[in-house]
Amino acid sequence: MVVRMESHDTTHDAIPRRSAGAVAPTSFAQELLWLLDRSTPGLTAYNVPRAIEIRGALDAEALRLALSDVVARHEVLRTTYAAGEHGPIQVIHPARELALPLLDLSDRPRASHAAEVDRIVLEEARKPFDLADDELLRATLVRTAREAHTLVLVSHHIASDGWSKGVLYRDLSAAYGARAAGRAPELAPLPIQYADFAAWQRDAMQGELLESHLAFWRERLAAPLPVLELPTDFPRPAVQSFDGARQVMVLPPTLVTGLRELGMDRGATLYMVLLAAYQTVLHRYSGQDDVITGSPIAGRTRAETEGLIGYFANILAMRTSFAGDPTFGELLERIAEGAMDAFEHEEVPFEKLVLDLREGQETPGHAPLFRCVLTMEDTLPDQLRLGDAEVRPYTIDYGQAKFDLTLLVAEQEDGLRLGLWYRTDLFTAAYAERFLGHLRTVLETAVANADVRVDELPLFTPAERAALDRWNATDVDEGEPMTLPALLERAMTRAAGRPAIVAPRASATAAGSVAGTQVLTYAELGARARQLARHLRACGVSAGAPVGLLLDRSADAMVGLVGVLEAGGAYMPLSVEAPRARLAQQLSESGARHVVTSAALADRLPASVQVVALDREADAATLGALEDGPADVVIAPEDPAYVLFTSGSTGVPKGVVVTHANAVHYARAVSRVLAGVPADAPGDGFAALGELRFGMVSTLAADLGNTALLPALLSGATLHVLGKEVTTEPARFAEYVAVHQLDVLKATPNHVLALAAGRTGRELAAILPRKWLVLGGEALRPDVARAFLAAGACRVLNHYGPTETTVGV
Repeated sequence: MVVRMESHDTTHDAIPRRSAGAVAPTSFAQELLWLLDRSTPGLTAYNVPRAIEIRGALDAEALRLALSDVVARHEVLRTTYAAGEHGPIQVIHPARELALPLLDLSDRPRASHAAEVDRIVLEEARKPFDLADDELLRATLVRTAREAHTLVLVSHHIASDGWSKGVLYRDLSAAYGARAAGRAPELAPLPIQYADFAAWQRDAMQGELLESHLAFWRERLAAPLPVLELPTDFPRPAVQSFDGARQVMVLPPTLVTGLRELGMDRGATLYMVLLAAYQTVLHRYSGQDDVITGSPIAGRTRAETEGLIGYFANILAMRTSFAGDPTFGELLERIAEGAMDAFEHEEVPFEKLVLDLREGQETPGHAPLFRCVLTMEDTLPDQLRLGDAEVRPYTIDYGQAKFDLTLLVAEQEDGLRLGLWYRTDLFTAAYAERFLGHLRTVLETAVANADVRVDELPLFTPAERAALDRWNATDVDEGEPMTLPALLERAMTRAAGRPAIVAPRASATAAGSVAGTQVLTYAELGARARQLARHLRACGVSAGAPVGLLLDRSADAMVGLVGVLEAGGAYMPLSVEAPRARLAQQLSESGARHVVTSAALADRLPASVQVVALDREADAATLGALEDGPADVVIAPEDPAYVLFTSGSTGVPKGVVVTHANAVHYARAVSRVLAGVPADAPGDGFAALGELRFGMVSTLAADLGNTALLPALLSGATLHVLGKEVTTEPARFAEYVAVHQLDVLKATPNHVLALAAGRTGRELAAILPRKWLVLGGEALRPDVARAFLAAGACRVLNHYGPTETTVGV
């Protein structure tokens, strides 16, 4: 339904009747629906279902005759559509009695009635119309008891709009009263039929009149036209499904009174206040300063059309600029002025407007120009009377949505009902509920103070604010601020004899043998790392200085990483698969002057950097001659710990510096989760992880490995650094985990699926870790999560941590 704006004739001449036998063209709006129907046969999105509960005595035969009377009275209900010489035409058929099938459920169990009536109503609502063959009003009567019925009426939008419901109910009431009394109805003759209006519209809406309207809209909708990009719960599909659902909220009378007063203060109607708030939320959600929404209007600007059933409704494109940081009051004045101008030019059919914009711009406009709509429902009573029976709407969700979001507003005794229809292929019910809550917050704030800047208006509801307070109550006594080297030294001392690193040997990598692994205890790791640290300090590495780490996954890579940290430097992993130019760019951007690498990779580095090749005989001898002791360096928590490069939005790598404070906080938080430390308990969780075996399957050049690397090494656990030949071949991976029994594994969901190679149940459980499967790096699909959980091998932690902020969610 749509609110009827004040009627105003564009000319003083009455709409004439068509000549007898003259071809009846479609209206512009009908033409669009006819073309849409031809391109998408069977489309039911434009069905107009109406269901009515009837309680009391009902004369079913009188009802059938009354419906036939209505069809006889309104030609549009007995019209089909065909292709004519110059476009689609209306084919008007002689009046005939309408069928009213009776589906009797009264002999079925009463408990089944509600579900069965729902099923019938939805089934009738979703039956497609054949516009070339079907008369466009279907009726079905469902009986659940002698004096309990549901009447289902379904028409097509090409023959009916929201205003038409009131006309239909009024005429049906009069006709039923007469038929129930045994006489034919005596209704005042209609001045014209819908086909007369369509022919008049085609003649009138051209030349100077049309051009004057189009000139206004061309200016109002000048390019570039914005396309509203709301955040969605699901990716936008290539083809819209029209599946929809609704969330409802009622604004109390006190708030509605405040909204009316706010409108009066700013020269605006209630509709304009609601439009300002609706567009404000869309602006805030999208971040766009140019917003267009649709607003349906009754479109019955001529007195002759008020008593007709038909498709007269038009839809106006309401474009609003949020430029200049307006207050809500200023925005409302802006919208009121624009709306009044739009109403002065409402005569131009929306379909003509879209066509004109496409033809008149170098960059075609987007039809239908908007993705979101605001509709003020007609507040007139339905006026359906069927004798003494009690009649009321049968409430059911028909499950369709033509736009991304459609806000339907209707006044009722207990306030203002807001119904938000949303596309279920884009949004969840929670999204729609949240949107309505934010809309109410904007309205309440605007009533309290219309001078608040739009971009400063709060959105969150009290419940959301309380939830945020609870979620952010995350203060934990993790212990004193520390650096990664300090924590590493503590772990290496406490777990000196335990295996720290299990990694592939250089020869094992070539042979692809799982058994060919190298094990470093914490004592061995510490000794080698401290020697490297002393050497790097002697070479000029200072606290916080970036040091490149160009090593494949190996024990040497871990020695290099810990050695750089012990020297006070910030380790900077470089991909062994990166081209020389990329390596040079990263080293140049970071200012790194030293790189720890291997002899085989050293020649890929620019001559400007000083290289330490851990497996080169001369470098190994130099390192081996150094004393085993801490490097002489003072490191602060705010100093850089590592540098990771991310491609960013441009594809050009950008270095992100992470401090010791951030890395330590992150490692402590993740370890608390993995160790199951209660949220209110002190400590960092490291002590409980010392006996576990962690598996790292990713490159060092991304933060994906940190969830395994940091908790393992800082807790004195064993870190298995799996080589590429194991992490890319499911059979070798299965062999590896069968031997080593990992407790914690961090990987992307798709990587785990690839390694699973189709395994399910116990076979899948055999390759999963014993305690935690930590997933991240990409979205986790629900079906994949269910598959991992069903295996029953471990708990699943869906973890997301952007490099730039060192967070774990």
